Amino acid sequence: MGNFNRGKPLVTKISDGIKFGVRVLPNASRCEIVGVTGNEIKIKLDVPPVEGKANEKCVRFLAKLLGVPKSAVNIISGEKSRSKVLTINGNPDELEEKFIEFLNNSNHEIRKTL
Repeated sequence: MGNFNRGKPLVTKISDGIKFGVRVLPNASRCEIVGVTGNEIKIKLDVPPVEGKANEKCVRFLAKLLGVPKSAVNIISGEKSRSKVLTINGNPDELEEKFIEFLNNSNHEIRKTL
């Protein structure tokens, strides 16, 4: 898949980290990255989309995946939508490299270890 989809980057480096879009699929049997739709990374979550549970699980899943604290993962838009834009604070080059490596890993099937 690579870092680009139709000429647009999936992950954008910003001054204090990375920014990217996700499409959350709640009520799944497990948490995993399952692919890309447009410029959004599709993430299945094993919780319902009620009372912020899916948002919290999305933050915890991505923090664990990238080895960053939960406080480094921020939903900057789409808190009440399945489509969200997130930032992860840290070294932009390292985060981008880790993230793209995970996206390219094992056919997008990255399961939770929570």
